Amino acid sequence: MAPIDQVQLNFNPATLGLLNAVLGLVMFGVALELKVDDFRNALKTPKGTRLGETDWWGKAPYWRHPSQQKMIQVDADAEMLGMNKPADLAILGDAKLFLAALALRLEARKGEIRSEARQKNIARYNETKRRDREDWDRALADRSAPMNPAHVASVCRDFFADDAIVVADGGNTTIWASFYHRVRVPNTLLSTFKFGMLGAGVAQALGAAVAFPERQVVCIIGDGAMGFHPQEIETAVRNKLKVIYLVLCDRAWGMVKINQSFTLRPIKTMLKKHLDADENIGTDLGEIEFDKLAVSMGAHGERVSDPKELKPALERCRASGRCAVIHVDVNPVKHMWAPGLIHFKDMHREPKGK
Repeated sequence: MAPIDQVQLNFNPATLGLLNAVLGLVMFGVALELKVDDFRNALKTPKGTRLGETDWWGKAPYWRHPSQQKMIQVDADAEMLGMNKPADLAILGDAKLFLAALALRLEARKGEIRSEARQKNIARYNETKRRDREDWDRALADRSAPMNPAHVASVCRDFFADDAIVVADGGNTTIWASFYHRVRVPNTLLSTFKFGMLGAGVAQALGAAVAFPERQVVCIIGDGAMGFHPQEIETAVRNKLKVIYLVLCDRAWGMVKINQSFTLRPIKTMLKKHLDADENIGTDLGEIEFDKLAVSMGAHGERVSDPKELKPALERCRASGRCAVIHVDVNPVKHMWAPGLIHFKDMHREPKGK
């Protein structure tokens, strides 16, 4: 067999299904459950991903103890191998080339591999995904104002081109954006998934606009996160970077507030969905009119509250031909209850000691 750095891609749909049947867990810099679509995407994009904050660095409860779960880790950086979770097989190399070489080996052993059980699991996962998607999309029928945060990423998904670069920043805002944006072209989503800090999205969007001046760049960001670096709007204006920022304003540290509410008064939080104004501690923010702040720095500014106002505001931003900021008033209670929040909380639980 040729060395791994000389292997050429030679995949077909049957091979992809075969790989999914054979391997339950492999790492493209991270342990990743293999599915047919995962392989297709990985082969289009040579980069993998690494164990970070959204993977809880390979810890329980979403990852088993190393004694119960074998892991193959492939990374181009030797320092990453086994850093966050012990690897049973550590391979220093390019993930795309590794998968191509692996596919050739597995193709030769195709007749030895039984895939029925795994195909049933795939069907079950897809059905669960379909039901969850139906449930999440019910939020789009909510046309009240201030708007349900689900509308922002959904409207942007339809408004912007497939190759537009989307930057997500904030706590709950990033969760809402992740659930309602759909990536249609590889390498078009930027965020801080591996660290979880706030505020980086403002400048990430500027960097994307400099790197790809011919493409649209949109940043969906929370008001707390935008508060870290709002002066970069002036940077965008000065450098003629046509980034559009949508600032979801709930006037709170929303992710902190929902967790604090459950800690302080869990039953009341479950029943009323929020605590009274004097019961939370240090989680509320004052109002910043981000549209007017943008105008003061030479950008275009809009403010919307009703979901039907969002698309026309985006059209005016695009027509302005310069950096633009839309202050989006979202329902603060609905914003706290981001989709999949319980799973995010579970993922961040510390594992029990033995």
